[in-house]
Amino acid sequence: MQQGEAGDGRPAGAGEGGEGAAGRGAMPPPPPGTPDGSDDDVVARQLREAAEQETDPELRGKLWEEYRRYKQGIR
Repeated sequence: MQQGEAGDGRPAGAGEGGEGAAGRGAMPPPPPGTPDGSDDDVVARQLREAAEQETDPELRGKLWEEYRRYKQGIR
């Protein structure tokens, strides 16, 4: 094992889920009027997860917009 690597060869600190629970807690909530996601299919779930994890506010807004449009189109 080299210095700076976790036991599995990944860089130290590179765990599952990116920034971890602390990083996710700092993200703003979904915009008002956004479905709760309880009935998401695979595509909707991927769009929602991408929007939740995005740090760029402009791209985040576009992802939430795409998620809402997708959800309206599959009803």
